[in-house]
Amino acid sequence: LARRWTWVRKACVILGFLSVAFLVVELSVSSFGGESIPGGKGERHLGGGAEEAVDLARPVYSKSPPDPYAPGEWGKASRLQLSPEETKQQDELIEKYAINIYLSDKISLHRHIEDNRLSGCKSKSYSYRSLPTTSVVIAFYNEAWSTLLRTIHSVLETSPSVLLKEIILVDDLSDKVYLKAELEKYISGLQRVRLIRTNKREGLVRARLIGATFATGDVLTFLDCHCECVTGWLEPLLERIAENETVIVCPVIDTIDWKTFEFYMQTAEPMIGGFDWRLTFQWHSVPKHERLRRRADTDPIRSPTMAGGLFAVSKKYFEYLGTYDTGMDVWGGENLELSFRVWQCGGTLEIHPCS
Repeated sequence: LARRWTWVRKACVILGFLSVAFLVVELSVSSFGGESIPGGKGERHLGGGAEEAVDLARPVYSKSPPDPYAPGEWGKASRLQLSPEETKQQDELIEKYAINIYLSDKISLHRHIEDNRLSGCKSKSYSYRSLPTTSVVIAFYNEAWSTLLRTIHSVLETSPSVLLKEIILVDDLSDKVYLKAELEKYISGLQRVRLIRTNKREGLVRARLIGATFATGDVLTFLDCHCECVTGWLEPLLERIAENETVIVCPVIDTIDWKTFEFYMQTAEPMIGGFDWRLTFQWHSVPKHERLRRRADTDPIRSPTMAGGLFAVSKKYFEYLGTYDTGMDVWGGENLELSFRVWQCGGTLEIHPCS
């Protein structure tokens, strides 16, 4: 009898060990099958009364009413009448920054931009409670004061508060005085804006990765430090990633004229990314087979490559891909390398016409 109980105990121990081992293996296996992001982490539940009372599309900050007489308002081109001395100052700043910073400094940091998106994009509604949150990462080096702050305010004033977790600014060892204590003082009065400084020049790729390590949102949204957003730009990107976590989504990139700061669309319809045999990024018209695949004008457009300056990606999937190649010191190549990796690792690269 004693021997029988000994074997029973041994069998129980072995079965227990195998059960634990099975659980460990199951938990350690990480796979991506194009599943949507579960609602548990990104979903924010509100009570019935609160849901009716709160406008979930409300941004972190609201823009002041537009001033039709202000330079650059509604993204219109602005041309100043300058004296010879002012013209000299303008030319010196253009030489220094390669854009008309003299004019930029005259334009409001909160200017309105006309929404020229498709009517189907404007009328689309979103289930904000089920969308993932995002951290917007903006790396910069010696960026002009007004263009950097206009980018920050543009994000804060067009991104729904329930979706924007934070803006992470990464200063890649700038040496401009105004980007030191003055910048710290300025952003200290802004909600959801963090400033991180590198100890040495890292370059765009590693600076962005540093920002990504501090991100707490479900999705990483990378932006250039001199851009402006239109109301409704964020929701389409996050909704697409909520549908499929293995999709990297890019917005349509409009143009801000370097001299007049006019905000305009270069083409009547979005274009896709490509490249030549020198591995230089190029824009191309949407091919016929992609036009036929899409059911509506508001559907995302598949693209072989991306420009790289502006895109959103699930943080989990970005880490699964291996993030950026940290051996790349400067911009201009990381976009193609990441594009190739996405398509080769079960993912999809898209441009969303509604963003």
